[in-house]
Amino acid sequence: LQFAAILGFCFPFANSWGLDGHTIVCRIAQTRLSNLAAAAVSDLLPTSAGGDLSSECLWADHIKFHYHWSSALHYVDTPDNLCNYHHDSKC
Repeated sequence: LQFAAILGFCFPFANSWGLDGHTIVCRIAQTRLSNLAAAAVSDLLPTSAGGDLSSECLWADHIKFHYHWSSALHYVDTPDNLCNYHHDSKC
């Protein structure tokens, strides 16, 4: 507990997931897509991505600094006890 408090004091501005974290999560997520979803994602990716979703996963991190209003669109907060997300009620 003391060690965690010291770390929190020393690194108050941690970059939560960071660039590597976002890339890793996207790579894992892409492997778990159904065939239909994978095909849809592939159709949406630019040619420069080479079929790699993780190459585009950092877009929201980069764009939120140029368009500050978009920062809140980068994530969705849900209560800890909520096991699902209802898009229609949030968007």
